[in-house]
Amino acid sequence: MNRPFLRRLLSIPAAAAAALAAVALSPAPAAHAADGWISGPLQESWITNCSSIILGNPYQEFGIGAYASYYGDRTASPISPRTGDSTYLDVYAELVGNHCSTPFIFPKFVLPAGVEFDKTAPIKCYYTPPAGTQYEITHAQQCPQWANVAADGRYSNSYSGWYSGWPLPSGPNFTFGSAWEFLVPIKSTTQQNGSQLRVQLDLADGNGSAPLNLSVPFWTGAPRTTLPGTATNVTATPTSPTTANVGFTAPGNGGTPITSYVAQCISGDGGTTRAATGTAAPIAVRNLTPGKSYRCKVRATNAVGNGAFSPLSASFTQPASRPGVPTGVTASSTTAGRGQVGFAAPASNGGSAITSYFTRCDSTNGGVTRSRSGATSPLLVTGLTSGKTYHCQVRATNAAGTSPMSAYSATFVAA
Repeated sequence: MNRPFLRRLLSIPAAAAAALAAVALSPAPAAHAADGWISGPLQESWITNCSSIILGNPYQEFGIGAYASYYGDRTASPISPRTGDSTYLDVYAELVGNHCSTPFIFPKFVLPAGVEFDKTAPIKCYYTPPAGTQYEITHAQQCPQWANVAADGRYSNSYSGWYSGWPLPSGPNFTFGSAWEFLVPIKSTTQQNGSQLRVQLDLADGNGSAPLNLSVPFWTGAPRTTLPGTATNVTATPTSPTTANVGFTAPGNGGTPITSYVAQCISGDGGTTRAATGTAAPIAVRNLTPGKSYRCKVRATNAVGNGAFSPLSASFTQPASRPGVPTGVTASSTTAGRGQVGFAAPASNGGSAITSYFTRCDSTNGGVTRSRSGATSPLLVTGLTSGKTYHCQVRATNAAGTSPMSAYSATFVAA
């Protein structure tokens, strides 16, 4: 945002009012169109007027006036800034009295719980010379950055002759109005409802003045809602030949609750890709291909939309299952007491090679039951009862087990 914002005139001593009316703030952070500077109460120090001392009739007056502000809009819906958005804590201090020597100011920024400095943005400093126009200070020692903000919020500089503070000189003939303004980027991590942004402004003014304790109530709107983050720590564990449980760590919800997750498992060696939804970890993904290797990923969804898929889990292999049922079973008589049983291999071998087939031929009218094992179709069954009617079934076996028997073939009469 690149336009100045005219600061509202506060009820300060008349000597300083004209100077304040001319003060325009620096560019403020991007925010709601109606945003402006929200200021706390003016605080003033007391000094003995220097000229009155010289003239032998000393009297008290205001020495330095200061107040704190932040940039936002409490009337907006939602309130601006929103929780998580950057804004400025602003401190303005002006010389308004006749000092016998140049006073110095030493700011200390005290943030409430749930508010932190936004160190991704620069601190900005502005100076107004006596009866002059405000301008930005870019000198690295006069407007130092975050390295000069101590853990307790004390802000200092290293400019020679400034004693770690900032001077407020008067002009010729005790012209007043010199001022410093500091714009300190901050953001809230939790919603604020009137908590106090505080600034302790220590003074070195030759009058032993106590610090000016500045404050402004700080309000923030609800956090912005965004897509959810990316799930982490994705794991997948087979629980059966066709099912795996996918675990994960939930991501940030983007400011609105996550409503569902999708777990998708992808095979690298010909298994069928499968997916499942759930509201929490773990999610059971079913109908995976036995004996095939898989890796799984997870995506979260909230009211805004779908987040990004996570990285894939480590590879795992589904255990083999028993094979499917042979199909297309046929049976016919060959020579006396013999029958031939043909069949098609199962659609699935269960992820493990079929090691054998078994066929059994049952008589429907009193013939002797006979069976035979073998590695492939057809299988030759011997010892059938001549003249009796038979029909036959087939089953398959692999390392994981044996399939159910197939449907019976059509009947035939043994020779």
